[in-house]
Amino acid sequence: MGNALAEATEARQVANMLVYRENFRTKDMPLARRNVARAIGVAPGTIENLQRGRLKTIAGWLRDALRARVIRELEAELVRLQHELAVLKQTGVDPRSDEATAVRADMSAVLEALGRRDGR
Repeated sequence: MGNALAEATEARQVANMLVYRENFRTKDMPLARRNVARAIGVAPGTIENLQRGRLKTIAGWLRDALRARVIRELEAELVRLQHELAVLKQTGVDPRSDEATAVRADMSAVLEALGRRDGR
């Protein structure tokens, strides 16, 4: 039973993160829920219920869909950061500058979250 609770908690945290990230982009919470729900293939009410802890069980496919969405989000963030670093290099910014160091630190954090330490 503890494992089911841990999985439900993880799914709720992942759903919250995805919705808040989308809300930051859209500035509209209901739209953010709809967008996340559409991306993982569930009704917006399912996302809201998951966020509020109303679901008793989390289906394996839903948990997997949430994880896959997070991985896609992190990979997109990594591509964005790589582009930002390339632009900094092309504009002649010192690699030791605060800007370049911050981008590399963000890239390291994303790679660690993805479980990749070697940059692949």
